[in-house]
Amino acid sequence: MTLNELRSALQAILDAEQAADVDWLRVENLCRRTLRVLSRGPVPDYIDDFVYVFLDDAALRKEDKDYAQVQHERLRNWLEGSEIISR
Repeated sequence: MTLNELRSALQAILDAEQAADVDWLRVENLCRRTLRVLSRGPVPDYIDDFVYVFLDDAALRKEDKDYAQVQHERLRNWLEGSEIISR
């Protein structure tokens, strides 16, 4: 998975979670799909451990709005930082 593909997948998850009526089944499927693609190849050197935590914690974000808010902010920061790398 390229950095741009990962960024796109994570942005789709973030967008889905910030919809008015969150479809958590869709969010969980997007997270699982992204994890599956990441697991197929060698660990990319551009990935941060936080990305794996985020992809694994959809159920926690669903149950704990404060946790979700912190995780969303961390993801936005990671996406912003990775945009610079992808140029």
